[in-house]
Amino acid sequence: MTNPTIDLLMSHRSIRRFQNRPLPDGVLETLIRCGQQASTSSNVQAYTVIHVADPNRKKRLAELCADQVQIHQSAAFLAFCADLHRDRMANRMHDAERFDGDYVEALMIATVDVALMMQNVAIAAESLGLGICMIGAMRNNPKSVGRLLDLPPYVVAVAGFCIGYPDQAPEVKPRLPLDAVLHRERYLCDETHQLAMEEYDRTMVDFYASQGMHEGDQRWTKVMAGRTGQFHARAELDEFLTAQGFRLRR
Repeated sequence: MTNPTIDLLMSHRSIRRFQNRPLPDGVLETLIRCGQQASTSSNVQAYTVIHVADPNRKKRLAELCADQVQIHQSAAFLAFCADLHRDRMANRMHDAERFDGDYVEALMIATVDVALMMQNVAIAAESLGLGICMIGAMRNNPKSVGRLLDLPPYVVAVAGFCIGYPDQAPEVKPRLPLDAVLHRERYLCDETHQLAMEEYDRTMVDFYASQGMHEGDQRWTKVMAGRTGQFHARAELDEFLTAQGFRLRR
């Protein structure tokens, strides 16, 4: 079963090289409007997008995001922010009794809202022949990013987002087997789950080898075993979230 929307979704790949070509007038605004039509928890709309166009500011932000080439080349570079500041303002406008910004639910709502919006923007951009690349390194230096973007309390930059006209045509990266992701009635037992993961390992060894990626042990499980041990490198994010008001209870 297929249709143009499904074909578009199934052809997604991150673009890391862009043409030196600006976006037509009005395109960015249209993409953001598409993003706003994403589902949002209780209509909270807990997101803000900051377009960094000034060359010096964009260069500095790129440096804070691991100085990736695609940021410099992008026709538009955006910071997608989880944002409860606007809702806190609404709270104060009506002298509400409580503002529960220091609960996990608050951060969860804002993060999910901005992620859904970001994916809508990605799909809309690709439907216009544009390429995108999401930049998790936006979280590498959250304090410096927060100062550069003048983020008020209850706002955190979740990801960067490059948009532009592709200057490459990379292969579509294989995903996990459906059976590893779509579980029936209850969570999959570890034995069956591992068999699906090992099947994916074989697929990704071939893919990574064809792309010259992850020399050495190219099994997906081996690569992930390393990556999931690196979350501590962004420990500053914990401090920044607390300073921004997300004082998550323990």
